[in-house]
Amino acid sequence: MNKKWLVSAIVCIFLLGNVTGAWAGSAWKEVKALFNPSIKVELNGQEMDGIKALQYNGNLYVPAKSISDYFGLDSKFMFDTKANKLTIGGPMYIDLSSPDTMNFYQIIINGNWRPSILSANHSLYSNYYMGVEFSLESAEGVSLDDYVKKTLKTPLSYVQVNKQTKTKIAEADARVIDYETTDTIGKLVFVQKDSDIVTLMFFVDKTRYQASDLKEYDKIIASFNIQ
Repeated sequence: MNKKWLVSAIVCIFLLGNVTGAWAGSAWKEVKALFNPSIKVELNGQEMDGIKALQYNGNLYVPAKSISDYFGLDSKFMFDTKANKLTIGGPMYIDLSSPDTMNFYQIIINGNWRPSILSANHSLYSNYYMGVEFSLESAEGVSLDDYVKKTLKTPLSYVQVNKQTKTKIAEADARVIDYETTDTIGKLVFVQKDSDIVTLMFFVDKTRYQASDLKEYDKIIASFNIQ
C-alpha cells in the first residue's frame, strides 16, 4: 500500500495531545467513541507497536501522528483556529550543486513525495502517480536552444512536444515544454545559468491526470531559486 495513500486515508481521524484545547468553542461536535486497548494494528504483515485505535460509528480511527512517525514522515502538526485548518508536516527542499559551478539551485516540492534518485546533481521524487525529476549538467559553450534540441533528440527522443515557450525563470533564460509520453503528461523545463543547464521534468500518470495537477508544477516553478 502506498504510504501517501495510507496517510491521506487516515488524516481525518483523532489526534492526541493538546489540540483539543485549540478546537474548543468551534463548530466541532462531541461524539462518543469506544476505546479498546487490546486492539492491535497490523500493516502488511507487521504489527505496529504503540498504535491505539478508537471505534466510532462502525469505523476504527487511529492517530495520524503515530502513523506518520511509524513511516518516518514529517509529523509536525499545526492547527490554525482562524482558518480552521490542520497542517500535517510540510514541504521538502531539493538542492542541486556541482564542483564545476559556483551556483546553487533549489526547488520546494510536495512533502509527501519520496525519493528514488538522490545525488548532488540529480534527484527524482514522486508519489504513485506524480513527481519531478531535477538535474544539473555543465554545458560550457553550448547555447540553450542547441542544448534543448540535442536533448530532445537524445536522450529524450521518447517525448512528444506539444508546445514550447521561451521565458525567464529566476531571471535566467528558460524553455518550458508541454509534453507527453506513452505513459505521462507534464512539463519539461530547461534553465540556463552561466555554463549550467538545469532540467526539471514534472510528470503525471496519464490515467490519473487532471488539469488541477499542474498546480503542483506551478508551486515548484514559483519556488525555483538560484544562489
